[in-house]
Amino acid sequence: MSTPFLQKFFIGFIALISCQVSPCLANSVTAESIWDQANAEERARSQIPANATVTSTNCESFQVRNDLRYRCTLEYNQ
Repeated sequence: MSTPFLQKFFIGFIALISCQVSPCLANSVTAESIWDQANAEERARSQIPANATVTSTNCESFQVRNDLRYRCTLEYNQ
């Protein structure tokens, strides 16, 4: 008896309620660089709020065509 519209409505409603119960805050930033890992981490740090403390750093390198790229994700607490 349920229609696709009602299914989508209830899924959206549950997602909205879950965000109200526990805030949907990522508290993480990600940045990439073509230069090196240190530059990717520096770019990510520049996006963190001034009063925040970095709690973890995860960096990776990956290849795009013939070039290496670096991606760092920093998690923080405010």
